[in-house]
Amino acid sequence: MRFKKVLMGCILLIFTASIPGMLIAEDVTWYSFNEGFKIASQKEKPVIIDFYADWCMWCKVMEEKTFTEPRVQKKLARDYVAIRIDMQKNESIVYDGKTYAPQQFAGMLGVEGLPTIVFMDKNGKFVTRIPGFVKADIFNVLLNYMKEECYKKQVTFKEYMKDKDCKK
Repeated sequence: MRFKKVLMGCILLIFTASIPGMLIAEDVTWYSFNEGFKIASQKEKPVIIDFYADWCMWCKVMEEKTFTEPRVQKKLARDYVAIRIDMQKNESIVYDGKTYAPQQFAGMLGVEGLPTIVFMDKNGKFVTRIPGFVKADIFNVLLNYMKEECYKKQVTFKEYMKDKDCKK
């Protein structure tokens, strides 16, 4: 009887591993700003910054529903350096030769509420901020849009959502 269970488990494992396009989540490493920004500079990768707080309900929903989605995790791990800034902590953030508290840095970037996602390009320059909760399917497209630098080609996100292409 035990042999049958083991055999069925092996067959099931082989079957599910052979399904084309099956998504396997990748672990996303979330860095502090200073550590992540240094890594992004070395690897010349764009940066995504998650401004959050433990008391923020929508921050928790974003963590549970968006950041755990396998396609989002894969893109974050592969294409970005992911940074988290806890707005309740007093860590020093060094950016562009100046030192900021998290609240000062958030204010400089125009963060007005939580959660807010900030995108920076591979040169460490501010691109845009996205306030509030974003569903995983939209966030996945947004990650592609930002990686492809469609904003530099004057393609709006709304246009990109229609065609999933940066060409006008």
